[in-house]
Formats: sequence, structure tokens, C-alpha cells
Amino acid sequence: MYPEDGAGAGPIGADPVGGFNPIKRFNLEGLVPLILLIIVGIVSLNYFGVINVPFLPGSSEKVNVLFLGIPSLQEANSLDSMKQFLNYQIRDPQSFSDYASEELIQYNVIILDQSNTTDRSLTLAMSDALQKFVQKGGKLVVVLNSGVYRNVQFNNAIASDALGWEVNLGEYSPADCVPNAVGLNACKPGAEISVIGRIKKNDFKNEIMKPFDISPPIGSSPLQLRTLAIQPTSGSTQIAYIDVENSPKTYPAIIVKDNFLGGTVVYFNYDPGATPTIFSRTMQLLK
Repeated sequence: MYPEDGAGAGPIGADPVGGFNPIKRFNLEGLVPLILLIIVGIVSLNYFGVINVPFLPGSSEKVNVLFLGIPSLQEANSLDSMKQFLNYQIRDPQSFSDYASEELIQYNVIILDQSNTTDRSLTLAMSDALQKFVQKGGKLVVVLNSGVYRNVQFNNAIASDALGWEVNLGEYSPADCVPNAVGLNACKPGAEISVIGRIKKNDFKNEIMKPFDISPPIGSSPLQLRTLAIQPTSGSTQIAYIDVENSPKTYPAIIVKDNFLGGTVVYFNYDPGATPTIFSRTMQLLK
């Protein structure tokens, strides 16, 4: 006998024999185009400037750059020459509140350069904010021994029990401090080395140095640079080095550390303003 009036039939939406459910499949397949339309809509609105999605590039909108520290004259001139595609603001890293992370959301690129000041420290709030910035896809440029100390915020005191980028950048630290020729920690202020040399490419895949083999080219005067005896961290890539004139010595020049979520840390082991073309190309690639 057969059940009457649907008696014995399973509830609506239950999987038929064999586990195939056309209702569920229809619902899932119907959601995919809707999700794609939403994504395309958000990208389009951001592209045409209707909305601003952090870390999602627009079409002609200028890149917002935050400079933490004091730029050298060469850096300032270079940044001024890039005003066609970026706007930059200069701030003291100690001027941020405990909510620094929320303040950094408005920027696409952050340059941390305290090499022209006596203070190379960051507060815990700024340290946490920079790590979150990179974690969420932000681009960070670090110059020389900037951010190698922790500011404990008690009479602006500096914690002396730790020295190095890992103190403030954690897993996003691009380089390690090593003892220099006289045994000093290479990151310690005053341990900088003055050299005369040229920037040479040693990573032929990275886009920053792609157009350059050597800067300045042979036949031009070499650069006078301050640098540090450091080495790349695990997971970082040295893309260029400083070749010292009339010496077998070399030092890392540019190091890149990429975050799998899209964030990038670019480390300059010299004043990037000394090579304005390389500096400009770096900023264009990071935007």
C-alpha cells in the first residue's frame, strides 16, 4: 500500500535518497552571482571615488602617506617631487594617542624615519598600530635604525633592555642587528658607518630594482652614505646592496618583507632620498 496524502514523506528541504538536494544546490548557486556582484560593486565604487575602502586602490586618487619622524632634505625634496601621485603628512610618532591604530587606517603608506632625530623609540600603542597596519595590508617603509627602542611613556624614558626592530615590529621586522666591526650593536645610535659607494641590484625579480643594475651608474660620482652592519631576517629578501668603493666590503641596501595578506615592509639601510629615482619607484609600487 502507498501512504495517503503524502504520509511518510520527509520534511520539505530534506535530502532525497542519495544525498542530492536540488533546493540546497539552487540556494548555493544563487548566492555565488550575488556575492560576485557585491564585490564588483564595492570595487567599482571605490575605483570611481564614491566610497573609500582602506588598502583598496582607487583610480586617480592620490596615495595618503604618513611620515613618522623628520625627513632629510633629500627625502623632503623627493617626496615633494612625487606630489602628482601622493599626499604626505609629517608627524612625531610620540604625538599619537593610545588609539594610534585607528588613526593609521586613513593612510596607504607609512614611512618611519627617525634617523635624523635623537629619539629612535616607539610607544607600545604605536608598535601595536604599525604591526596591525601591515597585518591588514598596509605598506611600511623603515629607514636605518628607526624604531629600535621601546618608549615606556614615563617621562619619555626609553627601555634599555632591548634593542632592535623586533622590539616594535615583531614578526614584521625586516632586519636583525648584529655587532659591527668594533663590537657595538649595529642598531645603536652612533654605530652608523659612513661609506662611499653605489647601490647594486642582487634580486632580479623584485620590481623596485628592476630598471636598475647599479645606482649611480659607472662614470658618475658615487654616493656618500650612512649605513648599518645589519642582516635580513628570516623571510626577508635583500634586493640590493651597497658596494663600497675601493673595498671588498658590502652592506645590505634595500630589504623587502612581504606579508601573505598583502602587507609589505621595505627597509632602506641608507637615506632613500640619496637615490630619488629608486625612492620614487618604490612609492609608486607601494601605492
